[in-house]
Amino acid sequence: MGSGEFMPEKLETCIDEVNSLSPDLVALTGDLTNSGFEREYRQAKNYIEKFKAKTVVIPGNHDTRSTGYIYFEEYFGEANQVLDFGNVTVVGVDSTLPDNNEGYLGRDRYLWLNKNLGRVEKGDFRIVLVHHHLIPVPGTGMERNELIDAGDVLATLVSNKVNLALCGHRHVPYTWQLENLMVITCGTACTGYVRARIPQAYFIINIKDSSMKIILKEVGGKEKFLRSVKY
Repeated sequence: MGSGEFMPEKLETCIDEVNSLSPDLVALTGDLTNSGFEREYRQAKNYIEKFKAKTVVIPGNHDTRSTGYIYFEEYFGEANQVLDFGNVTVVGVDSTLPDNNEGYLGRDRYLWLNKNLGRVEKGDFRIVLVHHHLIPVPGTGMERNELIDAGDVLATLVSNKVNLALCGHRHVPYTWQLENLMVITCGTACTGYVRARIPQAYFIINIKDSSMKIILKEVGGKEKFLRSVKY
């Protein structure tokens, strides 16, 4: 929100498509605003409330510009959060450094992740949301896009048997598999900030019967099956 590249018609289409799927959860991996201004947060909140499913939202580097982290908590609650869906646990962790494009977790958040993931029942599915990339992604340009401490964060996730990590940041949809961890980097559904031939899109992730099916859906367009993973 707030950028001249914002495409409201794409977002409206995306919301309608997602609602038609009746998902259990809509996960948003940050950069809801362009500059962290309150008017942008108000607009983002109005759109996000149109999703019929439960939503989990974490901040991106754009959201914490201009002390926008204050508005994030006012409009969306704690940046670090844990949601329990029975046999699925979703953990959102804030990787932003205010007024800085790079991301970092640090020791305190490793401990926070260890504490909360350590409470998850054995065999339950574990999902972690973090805005910045955990693994470099092709076509994302020269700016550093992965977490400064990505290695330590990956080690924390793998040691806690996390099944799925969802990232955002550079608007290039991509998937990596590292040991038993699937890492998905999301694109953008509603801005013109995309690389050549990458459409506005979102992921549909189906988790059922010890398997995960990953589909990339172009907003207003076709679906592309990417992979199926056993866990």
